[in-house]
Amino acid sequence: MKKKILLFTLASGMAVVTLMSNGSGAAGSGNSRTGADGSVANCGGSGCHGGAGATTATLRIDSVGGVQVTKYVPGMTYTVTVTGSHATNTKFGFQMAAVSGTGSSQVQAGTFATTLPASVAKRNITGIPFDFIEHSSIITGPLSKSFSWTAPATGVGTISMYLTVNAMNNTGGADAGDVSGNTSKTLAQHVASSSVADLSDNISLSAYPNPVTNTLNIKAGNGYGNYTVTVFDMTGRNIAHSTLEANVTGIATINTSDWTSGLYNVVVANENSRETIQIVKQ
Repeated sequence: MKKKILLFTLASGMAVVTLMSNGSGAAGSGNSRTGADGSVANCGGSGCHGGAGATTATLRIDSVGGVQVTKYVPGMTYTVTVTGSHATNTKFGFQMAAVSGTGSSQVQAGTFATTLPASVAKRNITGIPFDFIEHSSIITGPLSKSFSWTAPATGVGTISMYLTVNAMNNTGGADAGDVSGNTSKTLAQHVASSSVADLSDNISLSAYPNPVTNTLNIKAGNGYGNYTVTVFDMTGRNIAHSTLEANVTGIATINTSDWTSGLYNVVVANENSRETIQIVKQ
């Protein structure tokens, strides 16, 4: 029975490789098609499929609440969703990996969940320093698979994600009608800050600790006046509200113990000014 391959690529942060339609996957056959570490970034080539074509591949990274992100917080867990479609081909496969670095120095970035959806497996190839996520059996399209990925506990700079999806014509004959598509994304490292821009020439504010575990402190100094402190989650929902008197000892405290881990926007404002700082809840 003829083997077919599907690809999903994430590179420089997440790289994807080719997977075989018989369920073995590309990595299971020792093939990398992610574009990472100098590999081919599609399913074309000798012993493979028809090559690049009109296959749509999309890659999305979401934080808690289904909010799409372009930055990652070290140690936080995200949902990766890979999708693929083709006008006529109905069978799909994909392969993926998460890496940091460049060229031959690329290595694994973060970890994938051990529990993966149906028809998806995690594999590795001898001599390649990162894992692959790929299909373990043919997927009837359109392709849509979601799984968890946890960012490195310590920041590693930019993480790039590359996806290659292969769409098969399922004829059982030549691979000429099988076409792949690929896409890529990069995640910058989020750098937490404890400072808020001055609301006026003589008012300074700070938010600490950041990241926060239980209690967030908002402090104002070098001035006088009342300010509102409002906290929004990444879906825009108002989850906390307080007031702050801007004097040398004025501190607003906010209990964060029941917040879900992730990013939050803290807005400090009065009738004339409004500033926002991002807080990381551990």
